[in-house]
This record gives sequence, structure tokens and C-alpha cells, in this order.
Amino acid sequence: MQISQKLFLAFVGLTSIVLIATLSLARWSFDQGFLDYINSLEQERLASLSEDLLTLYAASSPQPIEEGESLITWHSVSQNTLNQAILAHSPQPRIPRDTNAEGVNMPPRSANRAPDRLPEQARQGPRSPPPHLRPPVANKHRGGPPTGLYSAEEQYIAGTVIDKKANSISYPLVYNQQVVGYILSNPIREIESSSATAFAKQQRWTSLAIGLVCLLLASALAWWLARFLLVPVNQVMLGVSYLSKGDYDQRLADNKRADELGMLMTNIDHLAMTLAKNRSAKNRWLADISHELRTPLSILCGEIDSIKAGIRPFDHVQLTSIEQEVLRMKHLVDDLYELSLSDVGGLRYHLKSVNISESLETTLTSITATIQDKGLTLTKQITPMLFVSADVRRLEQLFINLLMNAMAYTDSPGEINVQLIQKANMIYLIINDTKPSASEAECECLFEPLYRQDSARTRRGSGAGLGLTICKNIVEAHNGSISAAPSNMGGLCIKVQLPLLRNSL
Repeated sequence: MQISQKLFLAFVGLTSIVLIATLSLARWSFDQGFLDYINSLEQERLASLSEDLLTLYAASSPQPIEEGESLITWHSVSQNTLNQAILAHSPQPRIPRDTNAEGVNMPPRSANRAPDRLPEQARQGPRSPPPHLRPPVANKHRGGPPTGLYSAEEQYIAGTVIDKKANSISYPLVYNQQVVGYILSNPIREIESSSATAFAKQQRWTSLAIGLVCLLLASALAWWLARFLLVPVNQVMLGVSYLSKGDYDQRLADNKRADELGMLMTNIDHLAMTLAKNRSAKNRWLADISHELRTPLSILCGEIDSIKAGIRPFDHVQLTSIEQEVLRMKHLVDDLYELSLSDVGGLRYHLKSVNISESLETTLTSITATIQDKGLTLTKQITPMLFVSADVRRLEQLFINLLMNAMAYTDSPGEINVQLIQKANMIYLIINDTKPSASEAECECLFEPLYRQDSARTRRGSGAGLGLTICKNIVEAHNGSISAAPSNMGGLCIKVQLPLLRNSL
């Protein structure tokens, strides 16, 4: 399965889960809120009903009410009148005259109460039921919850008998700052009205339709988003395919992205540039090594052919010339071998505390005669008793390579100045010489293998252009750094920086 398909399915699946959870919670919240709304309407209905009941209560009690007489005054009101008042505030339709009493729970009559007759005000109503059909409230109403009237002592008076254990809604009847009764009603826990059920069903189908439309929109957006996110991935795949085919000159499109994919594209372009540079360096290496080996081999072959042809006698002079070319080849091969060991970490360093001042003095003493034979002057400024953690043999090799490079590329008469100083916790070895100099761009390439400053590759000595590269590897192995720049003496300035050993401070 492709990444685009996986992204599409992931987006659609996540959207579906969130959508289902949201719609389910919204539906649950709607149902609960709808029931709470209906029950709040029930509270308003009971409040309106309480006003009518208190009016009937007050009309039946013309004398001032004393404490403890509230139960007696309710008996002065006709039960039929109370039932009709309760029925008038019920959302259900009134019972027609020809309706029988099947399925109706008649309220219990009081043992010491005579049968009630229709009051005068009840007979005035055009739709009053006959006296033998008192309009009690059924256990289950299709229009609203059952309602019952109870006294202050919670004794049944009229309406429907309410189960008090069913968390019924109670509304007190207060007359003259005294509770004279209660109106009880069962809360609505299920929607039983046909209109309410139809409304809930309509809302359910509306929610499903909205969810389906949102899912379709999310699917379209997920498809577009998956393709949009894979655009840089496709570019990365194209760039990697170029690299795998050895085409290092191709670059990805203009990258203006600031995210991780943009960084990846930038790194791939950098990798392509590095591979192209390494391939060019490898080709240049092969050409330079071939050139360096070809020159002494050509000289050897020419001299041997001359001796074989009898043009030159095989004497000590010819033997010395052949020996010089062989030594030059040996020196090149030794440098290449040492450089390869340094690149792969094969050179072994035995680090110990070394007096770099003494080691540099010893090296300068051994090479002073050679410098003077070249027609050069050596000046020095060495701070005594400076210690570093180093390999003595590699440190002396570093000094000799730097001094030999200075001798090889300094015209006679000239001067070579050597300084060894301390700044803070660092030691600086600075070698300046006189002309010829080098440009800033050439100084950046001096430490590359087989690089020669003069473009015509005129041989100034027996070196092969590997000395400074070996010096760089030695310095970096001692946790130091080396750099080159034009010298104020007119030639080249080589600066080596090494960490000072702490116990020498």
C-alpha cells in the first residue's frame, strides 16, 4: 500500500472516530437537555396550577386560618373541582363524555367523606363530565406526567396517586406564609409524546445527514492533503534516485520550506554536492598520483634505456641518479601510506606530557644547516617550558613537515620566522616566511591532498603535496587546529593551535 493511501485512510479513519464521538455526545446532550427542558416546563405548569388551587383553597376558607386547620379546609373543596382544576392544567386532552373508565385509576375516597356532587361552578362549564365520572388522572398520560394533590401532612387529596419513592417533583402550596399542601408530579424520563418522538427522530436523521456530509468533505480534504504532503516526499525520492544512479549534478526544486521535509531536501542537495566534490577529488587524486609516480618512473626508464643502449655508461653518477628517483618514489609511497592510515584512524598515538618548547628547539637545531644551505635565514621566538599532551614522534614529524614546506616554497634569499607562544590555555605555533605568497582562496586548499600552489606544478623539491595534509591530520588528532593565511612578511603564515596541558599552568 502506498503512503498516499495510508495517509488517506489514516485521515478518514481519525475523522470518522472524532465525528462519531462528537455526534454521539451531541445526541446524548440533546436528549438530556430536551428532558431537562420538558421538566422545567413541568415546574412552570405546577406553579400555574398552584395558583388556581390556592385560589380554590382561599375561596373555601372565608375565616382566618389558624395553625393546624389546613387539612380541614381542603375537605371544604369538592374533589371533583380539584380534579377538574388539575385536569385543566394538564397537557393531555380532556376526556370526552362518551369515554369509559377503562384503564383509569380512580383515587381512593376518604372513609368519612360523603359522595361529592358537582359544584355550581362546575355545572356552568360547557364540557363538564357527569357526576358519576370524576375525572381522575391516569397512571400514564399521553400529554404530560400524572399530577396529585397532597395535604401538608402528605395525605392524598385529589388527582393521581403518586409514588413518592420514584423521585417525584414536589411543589409546595403556601398560603399566608404556611405550607397547606403539595403538588406531586412524576418527572419525565422518556419521551412518550408522538410529536416529541417525531422531533427526536428528525433530529437523529439530521445529525446523520450532517455527519455523512462532514465525512465526505473530510474524505475530499484528506485526499487533497495526502497528495499535497507527498509532493516534497516525491521530490526527495527523485533526488535519491539521481544519487543512486551516480548523477550528482541534479538539484531539487527551489526549497523554501522551513519544516523537516525542507531540511531533508536541503541535506540531500548538500549530500549531492559532497558526493560530486568527492568524486572530483578522487579523480584528481588518481591523476595527481599518476603524475607523481609517472615522473620518476619516466626518468628511471630513460636512464635505464640509455645505459642499455650504451649512450651512458653505468657508473656511480648514473647509479646515484637512479637512487634519487627511487627514493623520491619511496617517499611518495610512504606519504600516501601514512595519509591513508591517518584517514582511517590507523595511526597510533602514544600521548604523554611533552615539553613542546624543548621538542621544537631540538627540531630547529637539526634542520638549521639545511635551511642555511638553501640560502634562508631562520629566526625564532620560543616561550620555554610549555607542555602539551602529545606523541613525541608525531609532534616532531609535524615540525619537520611544516619547516620543509616553508623551505620548499620560499625564494632565496629569504627568511623563516618561528614563534611558539601561549595565550590563555592554548599554545600557538606560528611559522612565517617571505615570498612567494598565496591568495586567500589558495590558502583554503593548501591542506588538500596533492594540492600544489603553483599551477604549472613546477617541482620545488621532492615533496608530493601531502605534507600539509599529514600535518592537518596530526594536529586534529591532538585536538588542535591548523590554518594558513598570507603572511605580513610577504609569504605564507601557518598557524597551529594546540591545547595547553593543565599541569603546566
